[in-house]
Amino acid sequence: MRKGLIVLLVAAVAVAFALPAMADLTPKNLNVSGFYRAKAWVSNFFGVVGSSGGAASLAKDPPTASYVEQRGRVKFDFGTENVKAVWFTEIDMNWGDLGGQVGRNQGGALGGDSINVETKNLYLWFKVPDTSIDFTVGLQNQTDAYAGVLYGAADMAGIFMTGKFEPVTFKLGWAKLYENQLQKTDDATLYVAEVNLLPAKAVSLGLNFYALQDDTGRAAGINTKLNPLDQTTANATWILANRKLLLYTPGFNATIKAGPATITGFAFYQWGTAEPMLPGGVDIDVNAYGGDLRADLKLGPANVFLEGLYQSGDDKTDEYNAPIGLGDYQGPAAALNGPAGNSSYTRTRMQILLASWDAINIAQCLVGCSGGVYGDSLGLQGRGLWHVAAGANFDVTKSLKVEANAGYAAAVKMRSATAPGRPADAAFRDKDLGTEVNAGVNYNIAKGLDFGLYGAYMFLGDFNKTSATGPGSDPEDPWSGYARVNYAF
Repeated sequence: MRKGLIVLLVAAVAVAFALPAMADLTPKNLNVSGFYRAKAWVSNFFGVVGSSGGAASLAKDPPTASYVEQRGRVKFDFGTENVKAVWFTEIDMNWGDLGGQVGRNQGGALGGDSINVETKNLYLWFKVPDTSIDFTVGLQNQTDAYAGVLYGAADMAGIFMTGKFEPVTFKLGWAKLYENQLQKTDDATLYVAEVNLLPAKAVSLGLNFYALQDDTGRAAGINTKLNPLDQTTANATWILANRKLLLYTPGFNATIKAGPATITGFAFYQWGTAEPMLPGGVDIDVNAYGGDLRADLKLGPANVFLEGLYQSGDDKTDEYNAPIGLGDYQGPAAALNGPAGNSSYTRTRMQILLASWDAINIAQCLVGCSGGVYGDSLGLQGRGLWHVAAGANFDVTKSLKVEANAGYAAAVKMRSATAPGRPADAAFRDKDLGTEVNAGVNYNIAKGLDFGLYGAYMFLGDFNKTSATGPGSDPEDPWSGYARVNYAF
């Protein structure tokens, strides 16, 4: 008994001495945040195929699908106010998809038990002592200065530096988009320079320069990765396939506040040359431009916006005249290319016409998202695109919010038979993509917990006709509705 008491006393003393050391291992410098979101859908447009989501579709008599998707994302933030390591994890699934498997975007079937945790981002962030400069190093999320037209919410590995010297802020960055064969020039690299000036309290002006060096066409057996995910265009025959490209995009963005209105806009020009990697080829010059103008106003209880976007386009045989963004990199359908969805123009709040602001696993639309009927390229595979939209939202009560939006889009130029690598658009097709109307209501149940109901309807234009006769001659207007629960912590 005496020996037992001695052993217990020794153990207690050891624990007492160990507590200060153990305190250094406790998560006092760990912050955890994130969200859980589930969406129950019914739609004749969004389809689910296999474990990772399916493609949106247009058809004469489409079936109506109903399903539930969910996403969980957690951010682990290790460190202090001056240096921290950040890790974003994510799990996506559709209820009932697959169980007991190894792979992303699955694990919701009976029994669960899938290995499906993804690393969304993993990077180091730190401040340079006694300066306003900080660095983000590693796999991180970046968006351009043009509302995501070139790249939006895109995950990329690189080094980005930001700083401030009143009244100027800046960002300089470099990212390796693709590394094919080590120690060879067959990669895709992005260079970023952004400078923002605040000449007055109500005015900001940004000057930006982006450069894309794409040498992926040099890699034997890999083929170029630059190719919009278009259902009608094969990678190897696309106009810019098997080429090296050096692309420059300078431009500006501005914000002006005037009374109840905030005016924002941007414009850019893009040029470069795609040089052939195969003998006998000719250079393809890239000459393109884009612009956007938006007004946000406070009208009584409502917040109202009006916005217009323009992306140039043409079908010349020796030029490519639509802006090229990271959405032009083909997604899972091309070997070794990784997920699509690297452009993300969502601020007009579309759900079917363009990429949805609320997309998680099922990211589908007509154009401008990873599951787009016409690809992720806002340049519409060289045709160009123009888009106008308007919307309003207001608080009915402190907890209840409603919104309504409408948008129209059309191609700038239809494709002719003379454009290589871009199949001609049929004579009976037209530039009109169509008009979307949507609405939603959101109710805050408790701190961080929201429930919403959303719906959208698309009046299709003749651009969507796929044949003079047959099932695709007159596709049915797509629609969708979903109930959404979201908990942010």
